[in-house]
Amino acid sequence: MTVDPQIAAMLANAPEFPTAGSIPVDVLRKAVRDSSTAIPGPNVPIAAVEDRTIPGPGGELPIRLYTPVGTGPFPIVVYFHGGGWVVGDLDTQDMIARGLCAGSESIVVSVDYRLAPENPFPAAIEDAWAATQWAYANAREIGGDPERMGVAGDSAGGSLAAVSAIFARDAGAPALRAQVLFYGACNYPSVETPSAKEYANGPILRREDTMYFWSQYLTDPEREQHDFRASPLRAESHAGLAPAFVGTAECDPSRDDAENYGQKLKDAGVEVDVQRYKGMIHGFVSWVGFLPGAQQAMADANTFLKRQFAK
Repeated sequence: MTVDPQIAAMLANAPEFPTAGSIPVDVLRKAVRDSSTAIPGPNVPIAAVEDRTIPGPGGELPIRLYTPVGTGPFPIVVYFHGGGWVVGDLDTQDMIARGLCAGSESIVVSVDYRLAPENPFPAAIEDAWAATQWAYANAREIGGDPERMGVAGDSAGGSLAAVSAIFARDAGAPALRAQVLFYGACNYPSVETPSAKEYANGPILRREDTMYFWSQYLTDPEREQHDFRASPLRAESHAGLAPAFVGTAECDPSRDDAENYGQKLKDAGVEVDVQRYKGMIHGFVSWVGFLPGAQQAMADANTFLKRQFAK
């Protein structure tokens, strides 16, 4: 399997990123933030962007509201950024939130959930679910429609979206219309998959990085890996969950785990659209501003969202 030529050229001209565990967490966060915010975002129309704080389980929880052009009430997508539950913030994946807002014509609520190791599992999912409930309760006030809601996330954020969908089903509300999961493994890597073996050394995400992030997120991996809030693939039932779009990268160690989650949903009778993007690597959707493969993935996800919201 060959990495997309445009990505290969980018990587060839960039210094190798240090392994996640080889530098202090604050240095890692700054490096990720600096590299992420230097990436050009998509040139798409957005009517308004507003930073707020809402009540969260650990105190004030920062969110960012993206409102599309047009006349509401709009559908609402609650979005969770990637970063291994250790790095990332409202700015590092601003480009993905903008792409979802404009393309699906939805209000996007981007959530700055608490990060590990300072706030280990289950802090991130507690914040994710609190933000989802807040969006539902305050939908009208922000110009949204509480009956047309979805969740979305990339990488670690994809797992948070998947768990939030399980919580929503079990709580009976909000009745989510969709979940968009970009390369979210949704499972602790206790079994080495073929893609994990093939791409153990990356590009971008290495097995060493993956295990580091999990070690920071879980305080007791042997026990907590079986908790569906950490590994939604291991939930007792996936029946009745919101329709799912699962987008994976061909050259990604987490590819098989993400696709296995899509299959798990299908087996439970959930409507699922699984798309694997040829030559793409972990994190590729962040390059939606200039990379054709990322633009296609974003377009596919937005088409899926609009179809579900129209039902």
